[in-house]
Amino acid sequence: MKVERMMSFFWIVVLVFIGLQALIRLAPSEAENWTVDANADAPGAYPTAMGFKVVAPIEKEPKALLDAFEAAILAQPRTHKLGTVKGQRIYVTRSLLWGFPDYTTAAVSDDQTRATFYSRLRYGKSDMAVNRKRLKQILTTIGITV
Repeated sequence: MKVERMMSFFWIVVLVFIGLQALIRLAPSEAENWTVDANADAPGAYPTAMGFKVVAPIEKEPKALLDAFEAAILAQPRTHKLGTVKGQRIYVTRSLLWGFPDYTTAAVSDDQTRATFYSRLRYGKSDMAVNRKRLKQILTTIGITV
């Protein structure tokens, strides 16, 4: 009787694990939900518990900057482009074990004087500085110091 209960408990845990994994990996992602206001902030770094935002002055042609950023972020493991919404480019990077999605947006202000790069998590309350590290590495690759 005790063994049967333990086996039942084991299978319940396995099913819950599979269900959570499916929920995280198969949840729909709409690029429109991850846009930013590229005109809101002055140049600088803006850390949050859920991610990291950098606003940088643009020193070259905006499209060239976004193209360089795209090449650098797509070189990251488990990263793909989710889409482009009103000129803003949105990318998803998934964690290795669970596949938790982190969303990164690259956008240019209306006056084309500054670019906003914002990387943040979808689930949870803290990303343990994973997005900060990734974004700093990518921006360094394309010549932006944070």
